[in-house]
Amino acid sequence: MSGYLHTLRYFFGLPLNIAWRTALVQIPRFVPLSILHVTSPKGPHPFLVNLPSRKGNVITLYVFVPPAPVDLEENEDRRRAETGEWRVPVVLDFHGGGFIMGSPLEQAPYASMMSRELGAVVISVSYRIGPFHQFPAAIHDAEDALSAILDTDGITDAGKYLRTEVQRYYTIMRTNTISRNKKRKKKETLPPHIEDVTTITLDPERLCVSGFSAGGNIALNMAVSAPPCMDILQSPTERSNSISRGPSSAATMSPLLPRNRAPTILDNPLQPWPTILPPPQARPRYMPLLLFYPSLDARLLPHERPMKALPNALKGDDKKPEKPRMPGLFSIMGPTYLPKKLRRHPRASPGLIDPENIQKNAAIFLVLPENDTLAVQSDVWVDKMNCSGWHGHVRFGDGREHDWDGVVGGQPYPKVDTNGGLEVWHAPKCRHGWTQFPDIAVGKHERKERQIVFERTLQFVKDAWRRELPIPEERLGNNNQELRPLRIPTQFGGLQH
Repeated sequence: MSGYLHTLRYFFGLPLNIAWRTALVQIPRFVPLSILHVTSPKGPHPFLVNLPSRKGNVITLYVFVPPAPVDLEENEDRRRAETGEWRVPVVLDFHGGGFIMGSPLEQAPYASMMSRELGAVVISVSYRIGPFHQFPAAIHDAEDALSAILDTDGITDAGKYLRTEVQRYYTIMRTNTISRNKKRKKKETLPPHIEDVTTITLDPERLCVSGFSAGGNIALNMAVSAPPCMDILQSPTERSNSISRGPSSAATMSPLLPRNRAPTILDNPLQPWPTILPPPQARPRYMPLLLFYPSLDARLLPHERPMKALPNALKGDDKKPEKPRMPGLFSIMGPTYLPKKLRRHPRASPGLIDPENIQKNAAIFLVLPENDTLAVQSDVWVDKMNCSGWHGHVRFGDGREHDWDGVVGGQPYPKVDTNGGLEVWHAPKCRHGWTQFPDIAVGKHERKERQIVFERTLQFVKDAWRRELPIPEERLGNNNQELRPLRIPTQFGGLQH
């Protein structure tokens, strides 16, 4: 009860222009699950798990259990019959919303589709957002959810609790199905997995991480190791005075927030912040990393981002001014989660991190709609990745001859076996967020593009799970590469590599 009172007291301490917007954008988080019978009629529908997290926090997970297995490898059905165990792939998903709004409920049609078509348990994370929480709260929640998935032995409370809840839900559903069948006058033949399988086990060997918009930022964060970043958080004077203490609370505290809000506690910026994923040497199977119009560079607010058609936006001698834009919802509310001083932090702007620090067995699928304020930074990141040896098919979708359609076509690209590659899927004449909009809010063209991109998404994941990253014998041991400190100019002087 005291927690609710503190939240209310904190809310009424917000500036009025922040408070009413906060109340408005929080509404989707209170929509009942029953709405999914309308928005996602095919199912499966999720059940909720309140996962224990660090510092006494609790993370709400929306867990979608597949209705039936989808055999991606040979003899999986025989293995289930012999062992009574169903090893299910896992998709970890993060919704969008600029870190100030959004809910896993908006992900339900996508999550249900992934669960049905891949036979996977899909876990959509209701991570902490502003203005009630500040960066890097969402990253910490994502790491804790991923850690619970990777904890195959149930050593941690979170890992054990997640597996217990998934097993409990499956047991209830299986028992109810068998019971209903016994009561029928004309009994039906039950599916083999209901008849034979008593145990359901999460299989992180077949793991996929996906995210939309801000969720794409989080998804990429799960696959990168961030270097020390003290230089980008403090001025030279501050560094000389407090080199061991980290940035001051004033530097990491949004001026928009009430005084009773505790300042952000960052991980030690003098130390690297590695990914919690196991190294490819230990788990070489490719991990699909699905990035739908991700936020890669947070240094500019949405209304400050360049919107000129490429390549003019990248030309330093282009003096033609853009029309000024007024700050919108995300420009006004965004700083309540991510203070200006921290926008250059490598975990806030993962697109600034050296591609060498990205998990090598990540197979990246990047979806880029044309009408998006993030388009320019995305193109810069793709060029940066290509220059670092991350290549793959590119789909333009503009009607050009021999365009890549997910099966055939496409321009030749360098073949490498040192990483999982980067496939880029352009969606012409589509808006940011179009894949998650309800049908009533999208036109015929966007609906068609959504169907095409999701079909390719499913095939991309299946293909990635069947492959492994070649590991040279000399690299079979631990590969503890030192992460060099990240240094970025303090003034934004245009888009740079």
